[in-house]
Formats: sequence, C-alpha cells, structure tokens
Amino acid sequence: MVLIAAVLWGSNGIFVKLLASSGLNSLERSSIRLIIAAILETIIVYLSDRKSFNIEKKDLFSAALIGIIGIFGFLCSYNQSINLVGMATAGVLIYLMPSIVMIYSCIFNGQKLTANKILVLILNLIGCGMVSGILSDQSGNILGIVIGLFAAFCYAFNNIGVATALKKYSPLTKMYYPALFAGICGLLYLLIGSDITKIGTILISDPKLILICLVWTICCSILTYYLFNSALSYLDVSRASLLSTFEPVAAVIFGVVLFHEQIDVFGIIGIIMVFVSLVLNEL
Repeated sequence: MVLIAAVLWGSNGIFVKLLASSGLNSLERSSIRLIIAAILETIIVYLSDRKSFNIEKKDLFSAALIGIIGIFGFLCSYNQSINLVGMATAGVLIYLMPSIVMIYSCIFNGQKLTANKILVLILNLIGCGMVSGILSDQSGNILGIVIGLFAAFCYAFNNIGVATALKKYSPLTKMYYPALFAGICGLLYLLIGSDITKIGTILISDPKLILICLVWTICCSILTYYLFNSALSYLDVSRASLLSTFEPVAAVIFGVVLFHEQIDVFGIIGIIMVFVSLVLNEL
C-alpha cells in the first residue's frame, strides 16, 4: 500500500506539468487541490461510513494540527523552498523525513538504531539525492535550505501524528479530518492571500483545468493518504516513511516514459541505491 501510494505521489509532476500554463501559481494550485480533497472526502465518508465522522474533541485538536502543519504547512514550505533553491535541492531536503521519523521512533517508541538502519538511511538519502539531480545543482540559498528542512519536519509531523495521535481511528477518519483542516487553510489562503476572482475566471474559461485538478486530487491526495494511513495499521511509522521515499524514483520514471526527460548515470545509480535501501529495510 505504501509503495502504491508512493507511485501515486510520484505522479504529481504529471499534473504540475499539465497545469503549468494555467495562470495559477503553485500555492493557488495546491490550495485548490486541498479544497477539492476536503469536499470529496466529506462526500466519501458520508456515503460509505458516517461513523468515521466520530472523533473525540481532544483528538480533533491533534487532527487540526496535522492538517495545518503536516499538510498545508508542508505544501507552503516545500513550494517556497523550490522557489529559493530549486526542485532538486528541495526534493532531497524533504527526504530527510525518514531520518526524523526514525530518530523519533528510537527516542519515544523504544526502537533500536541498528547499523542496518543507519546504512539504509544513508543509502536512501544519497539515492534520493542522485535521482533528484542535486549533484548538478548549485543552489546555496541558506533561507531556502532552512525552509526545506522545515518542510521535512512538517512531512514527518504528518506521518508521526497520524500514526500516534490518530492511531485508534479508522483509515477514513485519519484521512478525513487532517484533510478537512488543510482544505480550510487552502480556502483561507485563496480568500486572503490570492485573487479569488482571477482564479474563478481562469477555471470557468477552461473547464478542462477543473477536470485535471479533480483527477490530481483523487490520485495524489485521496488515494495516497488513504493507502498510507491504512498501511500504518500494519507497519511502524519509520518503516512506512522509508518505503514512501520510492516517490522520487516513480517521478523520474514517469518523466522519462511520458515526457521523454533525460536521466544521467547518477540518476540510474540513485534509483538502484533507493531500491537497495528499501530491500535492506525489509530484511
């Protein structure tokens, strides 16, 4: 389930390319996706299992933090990091996430930090770096790096929060409430920080954009979070987080196959290293 979610996350670039000339900036596109996700997930829970709306008040606060920090905060900081240091560097920075989750698990969940785990983390991080093309990237913006590190923290916060604070709930509940609060944040951003009239005009003038956003939301938000949250019932969060790093490999494969993007020898070596780290993680 985690690997399928990672492949779906990796398809994100397909939709970004399709929406690149839409006239919407990255935060506007992400906010629209979050709003659509909140609406669709409300409908899904209502039609399939209304009991999944049940949540204790104290856990509702945790879900709000996960949605605001772990989803909306991640998207905002990741997008800003990309603007400052480029996609390659930002992509590697967020894949410090498994290291953060593993350190958390060792401190608070009593997991042992074995030599195999350290090797897996090193191989995985270097592999993600080589896949992303960071070796040819010359970015050195300190602020962008700091914001990228914060994005990794937000990413880890989401995984840890769902696995701990919302552990007792069904996958639908764990998916729904963080998405709801992230959607509210997205709506507030569009209303306060953007030109809602311009966005409405763009979407109405080209209904195809609405369809693309809809499919994007289903593939990269609803299915991915449902699969990942469901997997946390079977896997510990550090193992699941590491498996999710198959995402950049999937993204590169999509780029090569669908858009005929070039991949150099470092990218190929990086893919092999990620595969090796995932296999070692399962031993």
